[in-house]
Amino acid sequence: MRLKILYFASARDIAGKKGELLSVDGETTIKELAVRLEDMHPGLKSLRKAVRYAVNLEVVEGDIALQDGDEVGVLPAVTGG
Repeated sequence: MRLKILYFASARDIAGKKGELLSVDGETTIKELAVRLEDMHPGLKSLRKAVRYAVNLEVVEGDIALQDGDEVGVLPAVTGG
């Protein structure tokens, strides 16, 4: 299965890119993908409690299964004044 990963804000800085294509074997959930992304980009672990994920432009919660061709956005909390 191929996924398009998009990084935003501080996640983009940590990953060093705004996006990448990722191939995964078999069924994968958002939780499993998050662990894999943290393994690939260890700095993402610091965002674990503040990051949300969007699948095909919809913010998701829980342990949903991803489908081939899904676009996954990594959305850290944004602060500002």
